[in-house]
Amino acid sequence: MAKIEELLKKYPGEWLAIEVTDEVEGVPVAGELICHSSHRAEVWRKTQAKKRVYVTYAGPPLKEGYAAAF
Repeated sequence: MAKIEELLKKYPGEWLAIEVTDEVEGVPVAGELICHSSHRAEVWRKTQAKKRVYVTYAGPPLKEGYAAAF
């Protein structure tokens, strides 16, 4: 079991699939790393059979020099 915060630092710029083992007020804080990849689709494909999976991106949401509008 690892803290999600630690996994995000260990795999920068990658998508992570984490089987949740601990939550605080509904927010995942720890789990077991199922897989990681720079390709989001690959991570989703490997987690289809799992029940409690947290999928997140471990990197900045936008590359430097880019902007987003909502």
